[in-house]
Amino acid sequence: MAEDALEREESLSQIPSYVKAIPTGREKGVFLAVDLGGTNCRVCSVNLHGDGTYSLVQTKYPIPRPLTVNPSYKPLFRFIAEKIRDFLEEHPESDIHDGSPNTNGSHLRREDFQKLGFTFSFTYEQHSLAKGSVMFWDKGWDIPEALGRDPCEMLQEGLDELRVPVLVVALANDSVGTLLTRTYTSSKGGTSVRTTTTIGAIFGTGTNAAYVEKLENVKRLHHRADFQTRQPEDLMVINTEWGCFGDGQDGLLPSTEYDEILDAASPHPRQEMTEKRISGLYLGELLRLIVVRLADENLFSMSLHPESPVYQRDGIECSLLSNIAGDDSNDCLQAIGYITDTFRAANVSVDDACAIQVISKAIARRAARLAGVALAAIVVQCGQRRESPPMTSSSLLSSKTDTARVDQKPILETKASSSRSTYKNGFSAMCRRFRAFVYGVVRSLGLGWLLRPAMAAKKNSGAPAVISPKPQLSSSATMTNDGDDVGAIEVGVDGSLIEFYPKFEQEMREAVRDVLGPDYDEKRLRIGMAKDGSGVGAALVALAATMQNET
Repeated sequence: MAEDALEREESLSQIPSYVKAIPTGREKGVFLAVDLGGTNCRVCSVNLHGDGTYSLVQTKYPIPRPLTVNPSYKPLFRFIAEKIRDFLEEHPESDIHDGSPNTNGSHLRREDFQKLGFTFSFTYEQHSLAKGSVMFWDKGWDIPEALGRDPCEMLQEGLDELRVPVLVVALANDSVGTLLTRTYTSSKGGTSVRTTTTIGAIFGTGTNAAYVEKLENVKRLHHRADFQTRQPEDLMVINTEWGCFGDGQDGLLPSTEYDEILDAASPHPRQEMTEKRISGLYLGELLRLIVVRLADENLFSMSLHPESPVYQRDGIECSLLSNIAGDDSNDCLQAIGYITDTFRAANVSVDDACAIQVISKAIARRAARLAGVALAAIVVQCGQRRESPPMTSSSLLSSKTDTARVDQKPILETKASSSRSTYKNGFSAMCRRFRAFVYGVVRSLGLGWLLRPAMAAKKNSGAPAVISPKPQLSSSATMTNDGDDVGAIEVGVDGSLIEFYPKFEQEMREAVRDVLGPDYDEKRLRIGMAKDGSGVGAALVALAATMQNET
């Protein structure tokens, strides 16, 4: 399937990024970058020091919802242009043209404008490093007039209207930017060793991945004149758009009635089928739909306020799943506190909290395992299924990194205000129905293993089971980069889901191991955070565009 997409020019996946040179860590320069994500717009000034390090000044601006669902593209791109102008006014040190005006371009030649790389985190067809066309919107966005248009041109139009002396010179995907950033920061000044960053992946509001492919395999570009002189060692970074996997292929992905309800209510039904099972934008909504069903069946002891977010579409954010899953206590006091505050609920019982915790873990575990399957597919496509050496090129230079795991940051705790509720008359019968419903949901998600500890406890004690699954840590989850680099695959990742959700990386790794088989040396897969990947990556693409005269 991957090979077919690399051949078919009309394919919506395996999109060439036109990035043909991988950072060595020696790159220098100051560039502006804009990262347009599903929730925020970040404006950055990136100073590449040339030794694998960089300095970053950035400001994040929430995107007003009316701009994301709008018939016209002009309000959104004018908003972005205004924030670039505001950023330069707030941070004049970010203007590399000493003595030049940074809010009025009348005294500068256009070629002297400050260069900007644009990370556009939506699906687009790329035609060069500086040109593309929007294919369709995801993450709940819908701007019809932008379809088929070039994101760089739309942004440049907004900048020119405001007379901001900035030139958009590069178009970057967030996963491509993450791959480039991880390569740059892990290169340590360009010391050549035998490892290469092959994959960049995003697990945040949306999900996507990019990887390094042999240009010879990208047959959809072979007819172009500028690729006629390609060499066997030439490479191309590919944007997989894996969030679209399964579109138009019913039954290909695991599905529940809650997936169907969520999909039918989305702006793009039957599209982004993988994204709707992995990305943080949708996981909170899946939990909300299940909680609504439980509440309608009167299976909770807690009571919900009539204006509870549970009754509002997209009223529950993915961060709640991380917070609830992070409570490892037997009495779920922290989870009770989160549920009480977020759901606007009263009298939340331990059984209520434990059931919601089990469902939260099931939803996130399915997301992580599907991500692991997709990651394993890229490993196979890269030809590194077994002990084959990595792809090599003079442009692929990196070295050992400081760590090969994602450090799990502590989750902020709120004071738990609820305590264990007492059973009322007939409550035991309701609990049995409640538990049966929860078990059914978990099994429908393909995660029946979660129920085994609870069933065993119930069988042994005869008491109602409190479900608190604790999968065993894999030894690779805390490995370092010591050891042989031959065949190593370094994966740069970014996004709040993999950064904050407990054991997301571990579950993803286990899925990779399940797909590739027990003989696969999973320690070769070295996963590390590529913080600020979208911004720094856009700066690196802007540098490449400037050097290749693609402006």
